Amino acid sequence: MKPGGTLVVQEYWRGHLWSAVPHVLVVAEADQYVTYLPAGAAATYASSVGIPGRDHLSRAERKLLAMESCVYRVVERQVAPETLHFFTRGSWARVNLGWTTERTFLGWYVNFELPATPSGTGLRTMDLVLDILIGPDGEWAWKDRADFDEAVRRGVLDPKLLATFEAESDRVRARAASRLGPFDERWQTWRPDPGWCMPVLPPEYQVGGRCWGGG
Repeated sequence: MKPGGTLVVQEYWRGHLWSAVPHVLVVAEADQYVTYLPAGAAATYASSVGIPGRDHLSRAERKLLAMESCVYRVVERQVAPETLHFFTRGSWARVNLGWTTERTFLGWYVNFELPATPSGTGLRTMDLVLDILIGPDGEWAWKDRADFDEAVRRGVLDPKLLATFEAESDRVRARAASRLGPFDERWQTWRPDPGWCMPVLPPEYQVGGRCWGGG
C-alpha cells in the first residue's frame, strides 16, 4: 500500500470485533507504521449505548461491562480530534499526536494495547484501558489507572500486564527525552498531503457489516 491509501485499524476482544477505524497510511516500514486519522472520519465501535440497565452508569463502567459480557451495540461516530498514530512492531504502546481544529498541538497520547499485527485490511490490536498523557511541555501523567485496576480486580485483564506497561512506559519516556520517533519535533508541524481523501470504512466494517456479524 502506498502513502495516502486507506487501512483499517481493528480492535478485537475475545474473538469479537470491537472497533474499526479508517486511517490514511503515512509510512510503512519493517518495524513501524505511521498513520493519519483526520477529524470527521466515520468509525464503528462496540458500545453500551441503549443496552438496558447501563445508561445511568459511568462511561468506564459501561465499557467494563461490555468487555465482561461481550454484549453491546454497534454505533458509528465521527473521529475528533485530528491525530497521527505511531505503531511500532512488538510494542504494547501506540503513540498518538493530536491537534485542535486550529492546528494547535495538543501533545502525545500513549495508548497501551496489544501489539499491532498486520491483517488483510490494515492492523489488528486491542485497547487495554491504561494510557499516559504527555503535554507539549513534556509533563506526563497516567490516565485511567483506577479503571485499569478495576478491570484487573474483576478478572477482565491480566494483572501481569501492569509490569509490561510500566516497562513500556519507561521506553516511551526515554524516546521522548531523546526526541526520537513520534517525539521528533518535526512531527509537531507535520501536515497531511492536501490530495489525500477522507478515509472510508469498507462496507464489511460499517454498521450492519458482516465483520460485525451482520449481513
